[in-house]
Amino acid sequence: MKKTMEIMRNAIRIRKMFISLVATIICIWAFFQNHLFAKVIISPFIICSISMFGENIFLLFNKDKISNIFKYIFRVSFFVYVFGFLAYMVYYSFAYKSYSFLIGVAIFLPFVIYFFRRSFFNKNHKS
Repeated sequence: MKKTMEIMRNAIRIRKMFISLVATIICIWAFFQNHLFAKVIISPFIICSISMFGENIFLLFNKDKISNIFKYIFRVSFFVYVFGFLAYMVYYSFAYKSYSFLIGVAIFLPFVIYFFRRSFFNKNHKS
């Protein structure tokens, strides 16, 4: 039974590696097809997909410490993107006097802060 579970976990990791590799290839292609502003938007997705690939490849070889480094890189990149997007929405709302966007920011910000705190500062959860 334990051997079967390990085989299933490895199959899932290989599937995740394949998906993240495809996402990396698509993002890199899109990165080189676009201009500066779009490249800034695409960059976190490249970092996230590469870190997901790295995390799963090291989990496959039972290198948990290195895998956790890639997991941390993924989290940092993801939250930089999310907070950057929310900050841009606040800027856009004030710059173009379109204050209805602030409602969306106000709805999502508590959830983002909750998940940020849970990802980086909660010592009781298993990562």
